[in-house]
Amino acid sequence: MPVRRRALFAVLAVALVAALLPAVSASGAASAKTTVVVSIKFPAFHGKLTSPRQGCLGSRKVKMYREKSGKKKLLGSDTSEDNGKWAIPVGKNLTSGAYFATVAKRGKCKAAKSKVLTID
Repeated sequence: MPVRRRALFAVLAVALVAALLPAVSASGAASAKTTVVVSIKFPAFHGKLTSPRQGCLGSRKVKMYREKSGKKKLLGSDTSEDNGKWAIPVGKNLTSGAYFATVAKRGKCKAAKSKVLTID
């Protein structure tokens, strides 16, 4: 009788592991949120990417835009450092408009757009 009981427990343990394995794998495959933080200190816009996944910080292309009257103009881009920092020079003469930065989706790292900085 004890041999049968051990065999039954072994079968149940294997079944339990097999049932939980897809859930564990799926949770590791989830996309990670990315946030783009932007500020301005002449002569450049600069900021930092933040994410709970370290791999989402470095080597991401950050693009800076100006939007005025519904038209969006690319001002420049930079590739983020391993710590998420980036900087995009724009010169001293900024015109009025709404400025924001974006980063595209990459692998399990989600795309993001910064808050809008308005210059009047």
